Amino acid sequence: MTSGLLQTLEKYLPQGSAQYAHDLLWKYGIQLHIKKPRKSKLGDYRPPKSGEAHRISINNDLNPYSFLITFLHETAHLINFEKNGLRVKPHGAEWKNEFHEVAKPVLATSYLPEDVLNAVGNYVKNPAASSCTSPELVRTLKQYDIRKELTVLVENIQEGAEFYIEDRLFLRGPKLRSRYRCKELHTSKWYFVPGLMEVKPKI
Repeated sequence: MTSGLLQTLEKYLPQGSAQYAHDLLWKYGIQLHIKKPRKSKLGDYRPPKSGEAHRISINNDLNPYSFLITFLHETAHLINFEKNGLRVKPHGAEWKNEFHEVAKPVLATSYLPEDVLNAVGNYVKNPAASSCTSPELVRTLKQYDIRKELTVLVENIQEGAEFYIEDRLFLRGPKLRSRYRCKELHTSKWYFVPGLMEVKPKI
């Protein structure tokens, strides 16, 4: 691991946190791959095969706090794999414990603003398979998203207003629990869209 890697991490992580991430990469021999945005995930962990290194990938469009949380999430998978192999559930009690432990040093520092610190602290108490499933954390992190002027959450679209999911135009309908009944205007089909999904409003 080189100072060049540390400099790269500093571009993506909150100020002051790059050294901690660098130390984890060094300790566990992790290959970090920073990827173009993927619709289905923010990051992933791949166990080593045939003597290869552990691999963690993270999307390059995440804001610094989302990048850090995703990195810790995937590192917890690595530690859980090293301790338990494939004998346990990917997001079971063992992984939750490892995520809590690897996040503790971050929660004890000043890397995070108070609102993010509180949201992450609450999330760490019972982390889910993805940080995207924590409404408090998603809403808090969204405030720091460099793309926030381009996208909004579906829950913040007014009923009857139109928005895009990629190049498909939708009309926002009524809320049903955590999802919204939305009509795709080209096909006139109705879909249930999560309120925490990021979309582009029609201007």
